[in-house]
Amino acid sequence: MYKKILVAIDGSQSSYNALDAAIDMAKQFKAALYLVSVVNTANLPMNVGVSYAPGLVNDLKTSAQKDLDKATDIAKHAGISPYVQLLDGEPREQLTRFPKENGIDLIVMGKTGTNSFTRVFVGSVTRYVSEHSDINILIVA
Repeated sequence: MYKKILVAIDGSQSSYNALDAAIDMAKQFKAALYLVSVVNTANLPMNVGVSYAPGLVNDLKTSAQKDLDKATDIAKHAGISPYVQLLDGEPREQLTRFPKENGIDLIVMGKTGTNSFTRVFVGSVTRYVSEHSDINILIVA
């Protein structure tokens, strides 16, 4: 049924729960597994036109890569060699664009852990992707 399954990895427990579900499905359907993390470089703090980006972006990328490395180890331990991609930009846009461009059949994401106050102003990545993607999505608690 599914040939390419993407898992959004953000380092949260729910993203690793999503990974577990995706691994089970990838085995069941003999599907390729894509692990994707997005460094949010679109909303970095600015101060009078001076970006904090150089060191901050490197720190964010290092952290995201560690999360992807952990997810890769989990997948390999389960007998799957995943495709791994570290993207940068606005996570909602990247997680809507990347699956279309790569022929992904299913997106697996963890349920948001954002509190309701923050969700009103920032928005949930999971919710955005579920509302703006025409690809099947599995949301895992």
